[in-house]
Amino acid sequence: MKGRATLLAWRWEGARISPHHGGVPLDDRGFRYGQHLFESVAVRDGSILLGREHLGLLAAAAARNGFPFPRALATALRSFFKARKLADGMLRIYLTAGPGTPGSAILKPGCFLTWEATRFPTQAELAKGYGLLALKEPVAGIGWGEKSGNYAEHLTALSVARAAGADEGIIFDQKGRALSCAMGNLLVWLPFRSGMVLCTPALKLGVRSGAVLGWVRRHTKVVEKELNRSDLRRATAMAVTNSRLGVMPVASLDGRNIENSLSHDIALTYLRSHGLLGDA
Repeated sequence: MKGRATLLAWRWEGARISPHHGGVPLDDRGFRYGQHLFESVAVRDGSILLGREHLGLLAAAAARNGFPFPRALATALRSFFKARKLADGMLRIYLTAGPGTPGSAILKPGCFLTWEATRFPTQAELAKGYGLLALKEPVAGIGWGEKSGNYAEHLTALSVARAAGADEGIIFDQKGRALSCAMGNLLVWLPFRSGMVLCTPALKLGVRSGAVLGWVRRHTKVVEKELNRSDLRRATAMAVTNSRLGVMPVASLDGRNIENSLSHDIALTYLRSHGLLGDA
């Protein structure tokens, strides 16, 4: 990436998405109040990964939160995905509330995109796996899974986990049910009499279904389950999913080693399905 810009930006202008060299307008509620929704999309080897899935998630979040998601915007984003050739990095799409008074209807949403250079996990790092910490402080749960401008709790949770020497933290609600990791979805392999079952926290708890989690669900059976701390302690394998990590195997939970062959197999399948094997 030497000599190449580390941050690029674009803005939706009705019929198209054009280069943008300014910031978010100061009267945009996305800036003033953090009233925006976003998606983070990986760009690898010239390909935008799971672009259609990310647009679907953004449209669904817009509907839940009273944001218009015009057909013209969806068309412009799809055209941008097809036409724009970007280097490896993260493309972020921000749907903002636009101008208006607090609490008023969103009539003229804005949309801004940024791209920044990003280092993705190598095969060696996937083989090593992540260390997770089961965080003690619960969250309210409402809105936890929404990718919005109010991401302070996510960042605090991640900081707490890293301060304790872990790579990521598992978040629980006030009833002790696992919701996700600070910055990704959670996969848990649990042994039952009928055999090994791949589980993820129940979406009805407010958990967000990420694009990579959606990919996993299309390729193997995943059961939604209310998972508590004792469930996690008996897990045979675990993984974290998000756009930057893909499928990251978990090597330890609270300092206890976890076998990661099952999660590592899915991690490699994810890379192989996108033509990304070979960067050991």
